Amino acid sequence: MARIESSIIVTKSVSDVFSFLNTRESHLKFIPRITAFDQTSPGAFGQVGTTIAGMLNYFGIRIPVQYEVIEIKPNHRLAMKGQMGPVQFKDGYVLHATEKGSEIKFWLELIPTGWAKVFSPFSGLIGKVHAWETLRNLKRELNKIEEIASSPLRGSSQ
Repeated sequence: MARIESSIIVTKSVSDVFSFLNTRESHLKFIPRITAFDQTSPGAFGQVGTTIAGMLNYFGIRIPVQYEVIEIKPNHRLAMKGQMGPVQFKDGYVLHATEKGSEIKFWLELIPTGWAKVFSPFSGLIGKVHAWETLRNLKRELNKIEEIASSPLRGSSQ
């Protein structure tokens, strides 16, 4: 099993970051190569037990991914577990307020099973690349929200 942790600082408040992370549609904007992220359980998104069916696209190969929310602590933590073929995983986000905004720590545990154990020596590298891409995309999307909110044309019909 490989465990990866990586973090970034963003200029958004912890509550703004958590609100973004705790919205199903947001995940389509920042999870690398995700093409579908559809809730499969009843009720509101972001509750422990919420299940999601996702689809990743790697070079034209579509890979189904199943997710389940396993932890929610408003304005602090969001964690999921899932399965992508023979690879099980857990991942999540831990938020902390900073002087400049928020620190977002992303963690990921990859657990290859069956024939995927052959790739175990590479799982650390794969996880690091995924963590980097996830945080890069997340920061970009959070910055877009800030740019839209501060746009002088916001709400203008011109």
